[in-house]
Amino acid sequence: MAAKTQDYASICKDIEQGHFAPVYLLHGEESFFIDKILNMLLEKTLTEEEKDFNLTQFFGADAEIANVVSACRRYPMMAERQVVTFQEIQSFDNRGQQLDNLSLYISQPLSSTIFIMTCKTKTLTGKLPKLIAECGGVVFESKKIYENKLPGIVVPYIKERGMKIDAKALDILCESIGADLSRMFHEIDKLCITLKGKNITSDDVTSHIGISKDFNTWELQSAIGAKDFYKVEMIRRYFAANPKASPMPVTLTVLFNFFTNLMLAHYCRDKSVNGLMSELHLSYPQAKDISAALKNYNGWKTMSIISLIREYDARCKGARKVELTDPEALQELLYQIMH
Repeated sequence: MAAKTQDYASICKDIEQGHFAPVYLLHGEESFFIDKILNMLLEKTLTEEEKDFNLTQFFGADAEIANVVSACRRYPMMAERQVVTFQEIQSFDNRGQQLDNLSLYISQPLSSTIFIMTCKTKTLTGKLPKLIAECGGVVFESKKIYENKLPGIVVPYIKERGMKIDAKALDILCESIGADLSRMFHEIDKLCITLKGKNITSDDVTSHIGISKDFNTWELQSAIGAKDFYKVEMIRRYFAANPKASPMPVTLTVLFNFFTNLMLAHYCRDKSVNGLMSELHLSYPQAKDISAALKNYNGWKTMSIISLIREYDARCKGARKVELTDPEALQELLYQIMH
């Protein structure tokens, strides 16, 4: 059988069309996509009635290889196929037992069994992934999603639901929620249901996701870039009174990304908004803020601010043995940035 390694979209398409592989390995650091594929397989391979006799599930901490293989070698009862899941195999592997003992079954899997393995928080190494691919199985590595890649995931997800999102709304959504994909898609689903086909604006995001319209990290970086002392102070006070509005790690990440882009902007040949959008791959609102900040922060100041953000990140994590509350640290940092 031909090797079969696929991306998330093609795997989902095959499952929707009823094209199933005999073995699946779903592994990697991002558990969201692993859970989505697993749940889709469980939904599409068996009816609810068939699951009573033809669905067997094992979990890493409690499983024995012999029992897993024995279940895989059984034949389905009153159904076309059976499904065996072996989940959380990273905890099984940590116990020192050999997952490679599954290789004998995987090299000759039963066509009537769909065997699904999940390995979260890590990528499974060794001969097993290669063997699964060589024997016609599907190996899917769910890689960690970094925040700069979020728009490329969020926009198509919204588009699939027949809607669009404007650039500022997208920035606020990604910066406020970050790479927590489960929460991200949950919030988007709520927006799509509430707005019923209406395009998503920044006002929609701030109204429906519990983000302050005027006091959020996106508005903070915009105010800093424009050197709007009054607005920066108002946002700082709001964060101090509402710690959950923007936890310090989130605020520091947003500011670090902003000033990193600003540093790169100083070296761009075309420093217009359109030029920054093209060279730095920024959205229009992001490029507009960077363009304004170029007038207020020279290269040396920008470099020193990046060092400051690193320093305060270390302090907040206790690395410098300086006890500061998050509001105190943010107040100090913002003062040094703005002066």
